[in-house]
Amino acid sequence: MRIPGISRIALAALIAAFAGSLAACHHSDTTTAPGALANVTVTGPSSVTSGQSFDLDVAATAVGVTNVQNGVVTVTVPAPLTVTSTNASSGTSATVSGSTVTWNLGTLDANSQSTLHINVMPTLPAGSSAQSVTVQAQLTGNSINPGDATASTTVQVNP
Repeated sequence: MRIPGISRIALAALIAAFAGSLAACHHSDTTTAPGALANVTVTGPSSVTSGQSFDLDVAATAVGVTNVQNGVVTVTVPAPLTVTSTNASSGTSATVSGSTVTWNLGTLDANSQSTLHINVMPTLPAGSSAQSVTVQAQLTGNSINPGDATASTTVQVNP
């Protein structure tokens, strides 16, 4: 391929840099829906102590000029973590059933974001060693298929 004014070496360097940035993105813990319609993120501390509560923050974002209709975020919070409470953005609601938090967004307007705070209590049995757990979030809605907008974070629970 020839581009006027750019040497082959410069073009090769540009392609290598672009490929490297794609590789870095591939290892991200967030997947954005095709066409950049929406994304979801989940954040929390990397390490916690058993018996001391902490917060997980989930954000759902409508990207671009399209609203997300019938948006629902499903958050899986595995043992030994237990959800103690949730606090959802105004106009949205969250329910807890076992290890699953279902956050109903309704319509998420274009270029807007809603947040959900989840308070969690980690509990390891006495004498246990540290355990890593992964919290996963998935956003679905009209034109967003399951698996198109996902996120996760890993938390180490220490005794």
